[in-house]
Amino acid sequence: MESHTPIYIFNFLAAGGFGLLLATLIPAMLSRSIHRSKTWFSMIISWIIYALSYLLIVGHQLGPEPPRAGVCVLQMVFIYASPPLTAISGLAFILDTHFRITKALFTRGVDHKYTRILLLVPWVSFAVVAGEALIVVQDFADIQRNSTHMYCHSSANVQYLTTALICVISLGTALCMIAWTAVILYRNWALFRQLSANSERELRLSSLIRIMIFTMMASIGLGLGAFATTPDVASSAIWSALLPILPFLCGIAFGTQKDIIRCWMFWKPKVNHPDSSTSSSNHPKVQEEV
Repeated sequence: MESHTPIYIFNFLAAGGFGLLLATLIPAMLSRSIHRSKTWFSMIISWIIYALSYLLIVGHQLGPEPPRAGVCVLQMVFIYASPPLTAISGLAFILDTHFRITKALFTRGVDHKYTRILLLVPWVSFAVVAGEALIVVQDFADIQRNSTHMYCHSSANVQYLTTALICVISLGTALCMIAWTAVILYRNWALFRQLSANSERELRLSSLIRIMIFTMMASIGLGLGAFATTPDVASSAIWSALLPILPFLCGIAFGTQKDIIRCWMFWKPKVNHPDSSTSSSNHPKVQEEV
């Protein structure tokens, strides 16, 4: 008898990632003590969509009865369009962080009007890739569950090539930006420490490390994910079962920051930290909005 364990692992990772990301997003939206940038919210929401895309046919993965055609088409579109969305929104978040750091260190930087562009580009790319995924389909009957029955996909090759290309370019650029930011921090470490010490909501080193580690994981994971959508590899149950692991890792990476955990531990009394606004430093504050 065929084992359904890979499907259960697939659903657990997708649902777990979705839940962890929601648990990360909700406190940041509702709590006044948690400060995050707009690009951070865009990135987290993009990963929520990524995780949700794998849950659309839960309950219709097993058995001979296929999921509804409309739901299957919708999942196919989201599965091909979500990786570029997460890759570009992650790049936008890293660019935003880089600009904030350089502006704080050198009191100069790109005007905040650039934020609108960084917020818009990922979602425009999502719409374009989603439209392309539909346009290239010649026969919608070809959109069906893959051989592992975990998700719906298209038998065409154009969609995954487009997805893979965008992810490679975006993540390669993101890694270069992280390296550039790391060099700037290394050369100006003393000033960065001084700014952090004099900031009420500082950009902590731990936040930067989270960004770097997760981006490297995402680079590897999305690359493998794009590879796993190829027709020859998509039939592997092991490959397919691990596709939703990235949202799960994202939820762990960004949901375990102290301020978010502290928000969920509502039964504990709040600790009043001394107000650092009286600091005599004339340097601009590096706000912890990552």
